[in-house]
Amino acid sequence: MEIKFKKIIPTDAQIDELYVLLESRRYSISHSTINTKSDHADFVSKHPYVVWYILYKCGTLFGSVYVQFDNSIGINLSEYNERDFLKIVDYIKNNHKPLHSIKSIRRNEFFINVSSENTNLIKILKDLNKDEIQRSFII
Repeated sequence: MEIKFKKIIPTDAQIDELYVLLESRRYSISHSTINTKSDHADFVSKHPYVVWYILYKCGTLFGSVYVQFDNSIGINLSEYNERDFLKIVDYIKNNHKPLHSIKSIRRNEFFINVSSENTNLIKILKDLNKDEIQRSFII
């Protein structure tokens, strides 16, 4: 099944779709509570990423993917499987280049942060023989 990538501009419709995805998100790294719709709209309007896409599969809202300024890729999907994951990563790698490295600040390649609760994505990455480079803890 084809995955369609729609670049965030953002429009009001995109803000609404991203909020639907936020409300249905099962795994999170950066926050423990959902923003108000107004706070969410402000966040999206600032477009804090290098690039950001809404994803559709078979015409249905499926998830989002973004690249941050540290070259990390954030992938948030309604369901995770290896085939879709590879299509998304390939799309990012084929259409975008990592920003140049800065010692102690930014790697010179793309990487993915994964919630420790997202065991499905962790298994996919391990099955693909991807190297685990870090674990983070809140203190």
